[in-house]
Amino acid sequence: MKRFLAFLLATFFFCYSVSNVTVLATQAEAPTPPQAMKASAEAEAKGYKLVGGVTPEARHIGWLYDALHRDLFVPVGFDYTEHPHSTGPAGHMDGIHLAVVHDETLNKPVFRFDIHITPVIDGDRGSAGDRQRNYLNTSHNNRTWRDLLNGQEGKWQLLEWKMKVPNDFQPTPNFCHIHQIKAQDGDNPGAPIITITLRANSDGSNRRMQVEHNADRGGRSFSNRSIPWSEFAGEWIQISQEMHFRHNGFFAINITRIRDGKVLLDFKEENVDMYRRRATVLRSKHGIYRSLAGGNIGRNIPPNRLLKNESIFMSDFLIYEKADKPNP
Repeated sequence: MKRFLAFLLATFFFCYSVSNVTVLATQAEAPTPPQAMKASAEAEAKGYKLVGGVTPEARHIGWLYDALHRDLFVPVGFDYTEHPHSTGPAGHMDGIHLAVVHDETLNKPVFRFDIHITPVIDGDRGSAGDRQRNYLNTSHNNRTWRDLLNGQEGKWQLLEWKMKVPNDFQPTPNFCHIHQIKAQDGDNPGAPIITITLRANSDGSNRRMQVEHNADRGGRSFSNRSIPWSEFAGEWIQISQEMHFRHNGFFAINITRIRDGKVLLDFKEENVDMYRRRATVLRSKHGIYRSLAGGNIGRNIPPNRLLKNESIFMSDFLIYEKADKPNP
């Protein structure tokens, strides 16, 4: 009997200890907002709470893509796996596609996204086709980060980030998305809900930045909201994008030139379709995702003559949400 009671007591303490270890592990894995990043006064004035974000530090300069993904992005709920680093038919394992560099204007480290035509034509995650992709995304794998940093039906979300497009960047008439809001699942994960894209005419003229929308069942509430190239090229701009993820949702965007505070684009759309049927994850994507504009790696068709190696710069990604769901 004594041995039996001792066994029960030992079992109780073992289970209690395991339970406490589990609780502590869960607490240790719980996400916290980025400590070094401060919420903007504009976001707080609208009732938003900072829930996540990422920006580089000086110690990240020189890190390769796998270290950036593993040690910088994953711990704060971001994912850098949509890139040309692959042994696939259009992989570019020895290329640099994401780097942390010091920016003289901001006087701080920033991200530089690179895409290549030479010496290797970057593909889409190593696959050969008619497009190239080099994207940083909010995570959809970790359940806690997935629900916190991504859009879901009914959620109010605000995104803020800084960006610079070099003056010599050359778009084509085809897409060159540098930001997307896109469903990861559901009935219609194909077409992005929101894109910010760079475009030009067929001869390379009329370079511009466009903000576009795609509704769930086709059509657009707005398209071709454009900023002329001369207004933003070679300049750091601050982007603030507010969204209510519903079929009769809300979208607003403000793009301001940091150097002089000039507002380059400021508009909002109410009763706009900002959701995808049965979607549980609406991800934020940043980087370079562009068409080869008639080219196709798999069929040995050369890219459009306008395309060349390009870079863009981004920093200070911040993600906010509202606990309540007020009208805008």
